[in-house]
Amino acid sequence: MAFFDNSNAQNYSAADVEELNKALSAGTGTDSSQFTGGRALIPEDCEQETLNILAQSKEDCKVMSSIKTTKVGSTVHEKNLRDDEGDYKHLSVVEGDDSPIETNQSIKRKTFDMKFLQTKRGITQQMIAAETFEGALASEKISGINTIMKACEYLCFHGDSAVVPTEFDGFEAQIRKAAKADQNIIDLRGVSIGTYGEKLFDEISGNIFEKGGFVDKTLFPAVLAKDIKELFADRIRFDVADRFGAMQQLPAYPTATGSTIKFVGEGAGADKFYHVKGKVVAEGNATHRPAAPTSVTASAASATGSKFLAADAGDYKYTVHAINAAGISAGTAVAAAVTVAAGEGVTLTITPGSGVAATGYIICRSKKDGDEVMEMVRVADSGEATTVFKDINEELPGTASMLFLTENKIQSIYKFGQLMPVSTIPLGKRAAIDEFLVATYGALELYAPKYCGLVKGISYKGGLY
Repeated sequence: MAFFDNSNAQNYSAADVEELNKALSAGTGTDSSQFTGGRALIPEDCEQETLNILAQSKEDCKVMSSIKTTKVGSTVHEKNLRDDEGDYKHLSVVEGDDSPIETNQSIKRKTFDMKFLQTKRGITQQMIAAETFEGALASEKISGINTIMKACEYLCFHGDSAVVPTEFDGFEAQIRKAAKADQNIIDLRGVSIGTYGEKLFDEISGNIFEKGGFVDKTLFPAVLAKDIKELFADRIRFDVADRFGAMQQLPAYPTATGSTIKFVGEGAGADKFYHVKGKVVAEGNATHRPAAPTSVTASAASATGSKFLAADAGDYKYTVHAINAAGISAGTAVAAAVTVAAGEGVTLTITPGSGVAATGYIICRSKKDGDEVMEMVRVADSGEATTVFKDINEELPGTASMLFLTENKIQSIYKFGQLMPVSTIPLGKRAAIDEFLVATYGALELYAPKYCGLVKGISYKGGLY
């Protein structure tokens, strides 16, 4: 090859050859030997792909497809919230040249821990060569993003950092953990929506209204959709404007306090990842999920605050499953049914299994004199030799719940805090597999739980009540 020698001197000057050599040999100015310890494995921001996927799957992930995000700069996001602007009833106390009186505001600081969610993905050279997927890498990225979004959607309802510390708290957990004065919780005690009637929506919206909220929409498990539709059957059939004559959607419900609750549409209605309390089975990674409890004992005795009434007196069966971030164990049942009288409670003593540690327990129970057990409540592991839980019939097994949300009050009531958007992170090459993580770092941030509400203990088809 004589391109750079004098044989081409008649076509290229020395200056031209020097410039061409410089261009072909130019680098970044950084010695590539410095790229060690994975320096070249730079995460790829997939935020736009995530938005496109959510736009196509907005009926699957109703919260994540509609929620606003806020940029977070730390693993713990601190936010000051003005809970009360101050006394407004006694502002006319100043006369003449009297000194003004300061009305005390209420400003609270809330913190939200960002949680890391990730799924490992990989493509083989055979996948690329065989073209069994149309664009193997892109397809695998989309699949990973979908998995992350489903995890976020599920945790927005069921996440509880007290039971699984690597989860962020969902709507239910944040409402339940709010100060008693800020809670809007109605317990149907095993009654169906059809039996309780439309007054439920006036009651929960009224409670929220009194605390300053204004309900915009509701979210609920898919199994409740039929009951809600039947509740509005006449309203749909005889609507004067005939907007629902084609039975295209449920009407919004006008409440006594003036708010209108959406049961369908963007970010509202039945959600595929909002689950009822049902049967519990072992699931997750068999190697990393916890071992089943070694033993569970139960005893009944008089208990303060018991909700076991005379009608509830009878025999109850219990089963306990261990849980951690990797999955759920098989269940360990109490040896025999426990006889409970009115005013009593049942004390369960749980001894953890050996092996992988549990971070919490799922306590399942039957209804009175029943044989089938379903999820009742989840509790944190005590960190001691045993974990003790007292059942006073506060929570009913085999029931469902509904969320009622206020979206905005000048500012958003809830957002998704995002320390790191959904990204792909390349991993080291293993054999003929190109592996990578799809991950995000964030959490649901519910700033004002008192502007939202929870209806629990709802009877559903296939449940225990």
